[in-house]
Amino acid sequence: MSDTLDQDNAERLAALLNIRAAQSSEDEEAVPIDTLDGYMTALICGPVVASPLQAMDALFGENWPEPLQAQDQLEAFTDALHERWNEIAENLAPEPLAEQPDAMQLSPLITEFDEATKAELLSQGVLRAEQLAELPPTGVMWVEGFMQAVEDNQQHWYVHDTDSEAGQMLDAMLMSVAAVAMPAGEQREAYIVEAYDEGEEVDQDVLIDDALFSVQDLRLFWLQHPAPEAPLH
Repeated sequence: MSDTLDQDNAERLAALLNIRAAQSSEDEEAVPIDTLDGYMTALICGPVVASPLQAMDALFGENWPEPLQAQDQLEAFTDALHERWNEIAENLAPEPLAEQPDAMQLSPLITEFDEATKAELLSQGVLRAEQLAELPPTGVMWVEGFMQAVEDNQQHWYVHDTDSEAGQMLDAMLMSVAAVAMPAGEQREAYIVEAYDEGEEVDQDVLIDDALFSVQDLRLFWLQHPAPEAPLH
């Protein structure tokens, strides 16, 4: 993967997001950094002109700054958020993607839920004890954020006829991304049989890797097959 990830900024953004979660009302569902990162990535690689603040509005509601303002952390958060946004945009710069199509440029913020991470999230109030057993497989929360951004802006994403070559390409790339979140079962197995060679070992890591390559391909796709200009939903 790309070596452009600023680990310090990623940790700062995650910590500030956790501060926001701890200060929010109990009935507000926590949104992990994975989901935010996936959502922003979709906005950057997709057919609409967007900003990181629009991602926050979509995921947390328009009053999202209030818990951070209460802790005098809003400026620090927005600085870290914009830095991460610019980092993703750099990872998805068209020229390197076109020149090195087999190189992984993206460095997604995907949490590995080992025991230490679980304990930390529990102590920070990001997760409740009853949620620990419900933690999804690696990569699922990032993909859920990505696909939520697609669905939130579906009038822009689904502008190509499904019978056209462009529509079929788009469908295949989005299916590759969505496959990461498919639960074990018939649908997942059917997808693997159709998408991969017989006998190929396909685990969650393989699906994530292929999903990220599809995201890079989507960036180039939307440059080559632009949707009609329209404001972000």
